[in-house]
Amino acid sequence: MNTSLPGMAERASVVADRFEPLFWYIVAWTGAGFLLVSVILAYFCIQYRRGPGGPISTPRILGSHRLELFWTLTPLFIFFTFYAWGVWIYNGVVQTPPDAPEIFVIGKQWMWKAQYPGGQRVIVGGNPGNMSEEDQAHIGALVLPLDRPVKVTFISEDVIHDFGVPAFRQKIDVVPGRYVSTVYHPTKLGEFHVFCDQYCGTWHSLMVGKIKVVPADEFELFIQGKGGAQGSPNPVDGSMAQKGWQHFQRLQCQSCHVPNAGAGTRLHPRAPSLEGLFGQTVPLHGGGTVVADEPYIRESIVNPRAKVVEGWEPVMPGNYESQVTPEELNELVAYIRWLKPGGMIAPNDRAPAPFGAPRVTPPQSTPSGSSGGKQ
Repeated sequence: MNTSLPGMAERASVVADRFEPLFWYIVAWTGAGFLLVSVILAYFCIQYRRGPGGPISTPRILGSHRLELFWTLTPLFIFFTFYAWGVWIYNGVVQTPPDAPEIFVIGKQWMWKAQYPGGQRVIVGGNPGNMSEEDQAHIGALVLPLDRPVKVTFISEDVIHDFGVPAFRQKIDVVPGRYVSTVYHPTKLGEFHVFCDQYCGTWHSLMVGKIKVVPADEFELFIQGKGGAQGSPNPVDGSMAQKGWQHFQRLQCQSCHVPNAGAGTRLHPRAPSLEGLFGQTVPLHGGGTVVADEPYIRESIVNPRAKVVEGWEPVMPGNYESQVTPEELNELVAYIRWLKPGGMIAPNDRAPAPFGAPRVTPPQSTPSGSSGGKQ
């Protein structure tokens, strides 16, 4: 049963059902402590008030080790239960199940831009008067499946935002230049409010929207582009991997990152191959290693000299941050994550492929745990 007290938001997620008892447990103990201290204080004020006979002498009172241990260890044990219960709930938020789909959300003054691996785009909140026609066509709700965990990865394009869902009892700071993730596991169908819980500028109050929880089969249809559950008229416009491939071609990344390139080989001396790189351990110039995950790929695009791969020179230009938006950067990461051995085609000078006519068709979804690489 996920009913809440009058005046409080309904509970609609696994985290909400776990958090609510902890909240009232803390309220009960702190309330009992407040009442106990208040009653003792009132009693002492009355019992030992100054009488009409003037000041009286008090006997010498020595400390009690048993009493001191009691009022020290008892609150310590109670506070430890707060901590242990909270850690259990926190682990459920940060530990992503391996089969959970991933949604990318970009915070921007003053809207939330959601991108699904299947290509769906949804604009949550915002002022339509300040949006382009393309963005206006995507205004809708963030669609989540019922009784299924979903990983949502956030980043901000400008200032600090905060994605808050009262019905889920969850909020997360969305910071510029840093990916942060959480897991939503809805347990109730319907639409639920989304707020930006961090003041972010003039139209902060417009940065609100809805999460729409739908049955699992309807969510699958939505992912396949066969439904408009989010409420916008444009449910599908190409997968993130496919869009990332287009940016990869536009930025001429393939002119340096060719397939099967080895450091210092005749095939190509400038940049390593990106095929099969995602999730691998990368040796770094000067010593040390790093795992090729999303933050590493993003950093390697916007700041390529931060972590140079062993055996390669830092020749990649450092101006790509000004050439791609955070939304396009997410799409580039999705494409590089998708790349598997054999996924890239070497440049063919005899028959160069024009932009928009790929020789390899990226997938319509990004498989969980698939491999990719680094630009």
